[in-house]
Amino acid sequence: MPAPDASLFNSSGPRPSPIDRNSLFSKKPREIAAVTPAARSAPPLSYRPSPVSQQMVMPLPVSIFPSSDLEDTIRDTRLAASLALPSTKARAPRASSYYEPSPFRPPVAANHRALLWTTPFSRDSAAECSTVISPALQALIFSKLAGSVVPETLNAYGAGLIRFTQFCDSHRIPESMRMPASVPLLAAFVVNACGTIGHGAIKNWLNGLAFWHKLNLAPWHGKEDWVPLVLRTAMKEGVKFKRPPREGAALWATATAAFWGCRRLGEVTVPSEKKIDRLRHVMRGCTMSYSRQLGREVLVIDLPWTKTTGIIGGKCILTQTDDDLCPVAAMENHLKVNHSASSSTPLFAYRVGRPWKSMTKPFFLNFTTRAYRDAHLEHVFGHSYCIGCTVQLLKDGVAPEVVMKIGGWSSMCFLIYWRRLEQIIPAALSRAWAQKRKDLTKVNGLQEDLEDLGI
Repeated sequence: MPAPDASLFNSSGPRPSPIDRNSLFSKKPREIAAVTPAARSAPPLSYRPSPVSQQMVMPLPVSIFPSSDLEDTIRDTRLAASLALPSTKARAPRASSYYEPSPFRPPVAANHRALLWTTPFSRDSAAECSTVISPALQALIFSKLAGSVVPETLNAYGAGLIRFTQFCDSHRIPESMRMPASVPLLAAFVVNACGTIGHGAIKNWLNGLAFWHKLNLAPWHGKEDWVPLVLRTAMKEGVKFKRPPREGAALWATATAAFWGCRRLGEVTVPSEKKIDRLRHVMRGCTMSYSRQLGREVLVIDLPWTKTTGIIGGKCILTQTDDDLCPVAAMENHLKVNHSASSSTPLFAYRVGRPWKSMTKPFFLNFTTRAYRDAHLEHVFGHSYCIGCTVQLLKDGVAPEVVMKIGGWSSMCFLIYWRRLEQIIPAALSRAWAQKRKDLTKVNGLQEDLEDLGI
């Protein structure tokens, strides 16, 4: 493309109409406070590029000739540079992303914030640059700087600027102190986020702030003194798992059903959203029956397929446990929270907005693996739920043949999965001997000694 006419850079030449700022903003920006006296006293810009530098100038479709107001010049320059970025319509901020309106922060899309959000330091830096290079070259530089990272990264950086702005607004940090951000301010920003969000997210926020500082030629103190230390603390503390109630209810019901029902994960979850088989995976339209046995509520779920019986299917039998691990209570809570599903929806699916999301095996394992690891527990595999229930029931004294039926085994082959034999066998022997002593006391009329046996 041909280079712009040289008269654009000569204060004595004709001046085309300035850039239409209103077309790039959702509303007209507010007037900005007067610039510093030093910036006001800067000599008028008169720059005629050489033939070599003309080839470097960005061929802009609009004029970026400096107006009489330095603020307009700075804004025009950056708006011209932003034309090289992917066009994204600025959306109304969500409640969690609200920040106090400011002329320094126009309402633009996330990937434009690092370029178009400014501070008092930005003005001083731009005024100094204007004494050396033309606005056209500045626009070219800014466009290349913004292009040094991919659009997705610019979006992430925009999120970091939002969080930093919210923090500064809530603690009444003056605009002049936000750039360059001092070590105490950055450390306070990190500490404020500790325990509420992961270390990786905090680090990404700081990366966004660092990029913002570099765009404005501001010193960056994010790797000095306190900041790396509090970042290390954020990594150690981590963040407690917080899941939306609907998703959490589905996860809890799936885990307790797989464990107390002695089921394989493939019998209660689906492989993926695209591999749902209504003849194999349990759906909301399945038969579920409630009963009460010896004072405990029992829920029986008909499974269309099991690993041992195939398409003959089986039953997932859940018995009330009267504690936080009760599978019946977890299932009732899941069906109450994730209500109104169609009969063809997977049983443990949950709502995410309007659409339903199935409980896939990979998602379930990824979530539970992180949860167990953060709680410093042993690693849990997919088959650990079925085996874990087997061990627990045997330790509790449930007869092996009953455990066999609960888990859907057709023979005693499940005994190869026994774990913790050092606990199961002594417990079984103790119960057998205690029963023998109990029978002996009854035969000899020694009923008063039963309490001493702990039976």
